[in-house]
Amino acid sequence: GDKALFDEVSAALAAMGKASHFFGNEVGAGTRAKLVVNSLMGTMLAAFSEGLNLAESVGLDPSKMVEVIGQGAIASPMYGLKGPKIVAGDHAPNFPLKHSSKDMTLASAMAKKAGVEFTVNDQAEALYREAKEDTELNVADEDFSALYKLVQKKSTES
Repeated sequence: GDKALFDEVSAALAAMGKASHFFGNEVGAGTRAKLVVNSLMGTMLAAFSEGLNLAESVGLDPSKMVEVIGQGAIASPMYGLKGPKIVAGDHAPNFPLKHSSKDMTLASAMAKKAGVEFTVNDQAEALYREAKEDTELNVADEDFSALYKLVQKKSTES
């Protein structure tokens, strides 16, 4: 984008969000940064969903596991926010699963075009796509944390 324009609208951007970052004059750099962040967020949530499901499946209290995870080296604000909601079955949309799926698909295509290995994202992206398309679960419009429902469903089917 245009640095002068970025500077001109910086006050408005500050009012809308926590931080703003300028990635240079090349159009699309901000979008690419967003896809990197959202793909990482999606893979983290997929791994978190599998971990919570495993914990519950082997008799561990998922609420206690959220607490333990929050106290260790893998603690993250997202886990702290989404963990209790996942355990409570609260998937009111903050970021709809269908949008997470879209961003992960776009990030996979971006990685492929760049010649970058992106296997973890590709596996997670397949889970989000499956969840989005699962008419029985009907979670496309729920928060992306509703991926947990698919992880549970796949576990009971195997």
